[in-house]
Amino acid sequence: MQRGPVLTASQLRNALTALARRLPPDKPADMTLIGGGAGMLSELLPEGRTTVDVDVMEVTPPEVFDLCCYHAPAIAEECGISPKWFDAAPFNLRHMMLSGWRDRTTPVGDFGPLRVRAIARIDLISLKFMAGRERDLDDLEALGVTKSEARLVIERLPTVLEHGADPDVVERAITLARVWRCSDG
Repeated sequence: MQRGPVLTASQLRNALTALARRLPPDKPADMTLIGGGAGMLSELLPEGRTTVDVDVMEVTPPEVFDLCCYHAPAIAEECGISPKWFDAAPFNLRHMMLSGWRDRTTPVGDFGPLRVRAIARIDLISLKFMAGRERDLDDLEALGVTKSEARLVIERLPTVLEHGADPDVVERAITLARVWRCSDG
């Protein structure tokens, strides 16, 4: 199901540049992305992959997060993109992340005072297994997930239960990773 007009990596970079221009230049901030947008901007997902939004896990300091949310609709109008391009809902998904995810993030760009990072490959793979939608399976295929990576996800995913992750989601993800590990792909 399509949730809005698609965005390319170039459009996401343009939107982040426009957003950064509206932030206080003397207040450095860090933004961490997850999902397809993170995979696109970190070049883990192939060129040509599109998304409907950028999934923002966190922005620090918190007052800059609030500013980003405030300015996002104006950026959509300025850049001619969907008003839903900036998705702050993933802020509530930290409990689904593998331990140590912050230490594994990778830089995707400095946009003025805004430093943007994406989750690491293994964390993106883990979230894609947990989401398990058709587009996530397509991304797993595009990522070329190895049997070793699937095994690592199987081993590490149970730890997210300690953070309050839904046991059914975790079990489905582990089952999917087991199937992946046993497949020829």
